Formats: sequence, structure tokens, C-alpha cells
Amino acid sequence: MSASEALATEIELGNETEDAASRAVSAYPPSVQPGIPKLGRKPEGWTRAPIGEFLEPVFRPAKLADDERYQLVTAKRSRGGIVPREVLFGRDIRTKTQFFVEAHDFLISKRQISHGACGIVPQSLDGAVVSNEYVALKPKAGIDLRFLNHLSHSVYFQQTCFHSSIGVHVEKLVFKLEDWLEWRFDIPPMAEQRRLADIFDSWDRIVFKTDAIVRAKRQRLSWLYSQIFPASGTSLPKGWTVAPITSVCSVRFSGVDKKSAEGEKPVRLCNYTDVFNNRRITPDLPFMVATAKPREIELFSLRQGDVVFTKDSETAEDIGASAVVAEPLDNVVCGYHLGVARAKPMQITGDFLAYALRHPWVREEFRKAANGVTRFGLNLDVMDEVHILVPSIEKQTKIAATLHVVENEIDLLMKSAASLRLQKKGLMQRLFSGNALVPKEAAE
Repeated sequence: MSASEALATEIELGNETEDAASRAVSAYPPSVQPGIPKLGRKPEGWTRAPIGEFLEPVFRPAKLADDERYQLVTAKRSRGGIVPREVLFGRDIRTKTQFFVEAHDFLISKRQISHGACGIVPQSLDGAVVSNEYVALKPKAGIDLRFLNHLSHSVYFQQTCFHSSIGVHVEKLVFKLEDWLEWRFDIPPMAEQRRLADIFDSWDRIVFKTDAIVRAKRQRLSWLYSQIFPASGTSLPKGWTVAPITSVCSVRFSGVDKKSAEGEKPVRLCNYTDVFNNRRITPDLPFMVATAKPREIELFSLRQGDVVFTKDSETAEDIGASAVVAEPLDNVVCGYHLGVARAKPMQITGDFLAYALRHPWVREEFRKAANGVTRFGLNLDVMDEVHILVPSIEKQTKIAATLHVVENEIDLLMKSAASLRLQKKGLMQRLFSGNALVPKEAAE
């Protein structure tokens, strides 16, 4: 194993632990890093100094003309970059205090920076305008623009932004630029900045290419759905029927909660995220440990071939996400906010049932049937009313096998991209805590 491969493995394993720990204790959304910013050992040859020594605010007031058109921009959360908004006449821009931005400015949204809303202004948005809710900064001598862009993705950078913001609610925090400019950062020499930027750029290019392949695979999957399943309003192919969901499977809604109670039996609980984030439920998933009553275990223990689906969610669009139990499970019980559909023998297979429930028109029927204001949910009557397309068992098996191949390809690619993102995040965190240096061969 090369030095760079060993480093990547060490980073991934270490960062998985750190990432899991932060998720377990954080009451904030994933876009926010509320931890206390701490610098570790300063790498040899690096400079530790306030970030204000490397960046300076720039203000270019824009006197709006009513009949002139202006490009507006926004900073996306989670360091999603600077992107265009609408183009408006000056008379239609409500906030009249506007400022020009230039290509290569580092732009921060003062009300959204705690969520990671910042980035480099691209050449295509040179001359756009922003309100006084944004601040533009120019790099001084001693910092490379590409390195700065990657630095803004580090946990330490995000934590300093959070702790430089004031307010009583995470969605209403206001960034105090003068406080943030006092935070100290470890900055390497220019040559090292460029080398690190090259490494991080290479990482990003691989992730970008992988994401592009995933999008293409998803388009292919949608195309396959359109080719395999008859379109709404068209005549059914020979051997296909339209049937109520409950005519081909039994459906139960679980009420087993995450609590552990004395006198109940220990179980492993299949939760909402286990279903929403996976298309196949397998024994190696990290099921949480809870307890359940004997009757609950009898009703909601999962078997191979069962299809588990989301019956409640914060948005109606997320209802009906389904996953099939692909292998035998030991003592795994379906948790609340979920339903279990158990296929009736010789009528439908579990694998095909999962795909049928994912069909766009079925998901749309679930969305329309969901009740709620702040949380949406289905009732059991809906399962009698919503219909699915059902071919012969032989056809079901072939369809499920075909779709599974494509979905498996997508899952593998997504896991690869997630692993690369995790490695990069871990490397940056360790660099800025003084715990790791990048071997020169990693840049090659």
C-alpha cells in the first residue's frame, strides 16, 4: 500500500468515527458546524495568523438605474458555491443598497454563512450585484484563491463562521465580519497551498465525474421504468393487470418506537433512515437497539421478501420510499413511521413489489393522499385505493433483476463518491488540526 493510500485509509476510518460522533450529539442541521474551533499543532513552515491578514473586505456601491438590467446572485448553503439568481431591472430590485462583485471575490452571505453559504465568484458572474446582506473579500498577498476555496470547506473554517454569528435561532444568525477576521488560521507557504489545492481539485474532479455518471444512470433507470411499465392511460400488455395494493399483499403500519422499556424484549429496530437511504435491507445495516412487546415482535418482525416503506414524513414527496428485505434478518423489527407490505404467494414477489411501489404514478398517488400540515402521513385506507401494475410472476422476476442491476451500479457509485468526500473532509480536518501532512506522491 502506498503512503497516499495508507493516509486515505487512516483518514477515512478516523473521520467516520468523528462524523458519527458529531451526528450523534448535534441538534443542528447537517449544514451547520457548531463545535468549538480548535487548532492543533502548527505544521512546520506554516503561518498562524488572523484570517484578516490574508483577506480584506471590498465594497463597490452600485447606484441602480431604473432601466438597467442587473444580474443577481446567491450563495448556496453547504458550500454549494455562488450561483445566478434572476436578472432584474433596477426599478424591480427591492433592496436598493446593492454592491458589485467581481470574478474571484470570496463572497459570504452574512445571514447564511453559518450554513456554509459562501464561495468564489465565477468569471460568468463578474459584475453581478448583491445586497448589503453579503460581504465580498479579496485575497491579500500570501493566500492562493483555490486554496481559500478548499479551506472554506474545512470543519474549522465552518466552526469559526458559526461562532462569529449572533442570534437566538440557527436560521436567524447574523455574521459579525469583524469578529471572524480575528480568528487565527494555519496557512502554509504559497507553494504548499498550490500543491494542496491541486490534490483537492483532483479529488473534486473524481467526485464530479462520479456524480455525473450517477445522474446518467438515474436517467437510464427512469427510461427503463418508462419502457417496462405501461404508461398511464394506455392499454395493458398481455398478462398485466392493475390491482389494489392490498389485493396482492398484506399491509401493516408499525407503531414500535425507539424507546427501551423494562420488561420488554430486546430487538434491533429498522428505522425510517434505514429505509429512506437504502433500497435493500440487509443484516449488515447499523440497526439501533431497542425493546418491543411480544405482540409487536410477532406483528412487525421483518422477513426476507418484505417491503418496508415510509408512511410518514416531513414532506409528502418523501412518502412511499421503499426497500425490500433482501436477506434473512435476525430479530429485526419494523419501527414507527414505516409500513410493511408482505407479498401474497403466487401473486407478486417482494422484489417486484418494491419496484411497483417506487413507480412515479404510485408515489404521486401517495403524495396526493398524504394528510398533514407540518408532518404528512398515510392511513391504511389509502392502501386499498392506490393501484399498482402487476405482470406475471415470471415477468416480475425478470423486471426486478433488470432494475436491480442498474440500481446496484448507482449504489456503488454513490458509495464511492461518499467515500471520496469523507476522505477529503477528514484530510482537511487533520491538516488544520496539525495531525496529518500529505505525502508529495499523493499529488501525482
